Amino acid sequence: MDSQLYWAIAERDIEIQNPITDRKLRLLDDYCDIRDGLRVLDIGCGKAWVLRQWAERYTIEGTGVDLNPSFLDVARRKRPAAGKLEFVEGTVKNFRAPQNSFDIVMCLGASFALDGFVSAVEWMMALAKPGGAIVIGDLTLKHRPHLHRSEWLPNDAIETMGVVERHGADVSAMISASDADFERYACHHRHATLRWCREHRDHPWQNAVLEKSNADWGYYLRTIRPLLGWTVYVGHKR
Repeated sequence: MDSQLYWAIAERDIEIQNPITDRKLRLLDDYCDIRDGLRVLDIGCGKAWVLRQWAERYTIEGTGVDLNPSFLDVARRKRPAAGKLEFVEGTVKNFRAPQNSFDIVMCLGASFALDGFVSAVEWMMALAKPGGAIVIGDLTLKHRPHLHRSEWLPNDAIETMGVVERHGADVSAMISASDADFERYACHHRHATLRWCREHRDHPWQNAVLEKSNADWGYYLRTIRPLLGWTVYVGHKR
């Protein structure tokens, strides 16, 4: 199964492709000191909701990078009122830009594209200007399980913040999803994929989509719901 097709199905009906609300994401306006003239890079931008909102109101120069053409079609659909946006289709690892060239480097839920959280922070720090903002959103462990679990679990919020700070940024703010935010996000995926499977019973990938939907739903119920949250960390490069 083409993984890009799966995510196009699962996130067809949502603009914000993270388990968090638009109201909370608007806090980034202040935490990133968004203003005219900034250069912004959005790694794994998807439909680029944050980047497009900023470009509606500010004369930023924004670049979004994503592998999924369906998401980039949405991102490109409307020309922003104020800023200038460019979208690059391809893997983030193949994206090239001079070091210290962006005022804001953002990665919301896409650290996997750079081999995980630590590697993503290193990569982002290299491209951010001194004093520039690093914005990274990822899974966060709410509390350690009482019993040993064989599956991988992320760091908690303090440990994660320490990773950002050890790489040369001072964390100034965090924005955390609520349990209800995450549940809404997971249910959107589940509802959209099951609906697609009912409507495409003869599609050659129908079984694969259903298996992936079942696996993701089970992971949400068993692991995410009791143990994990999702947090955006905002740091400023020293």
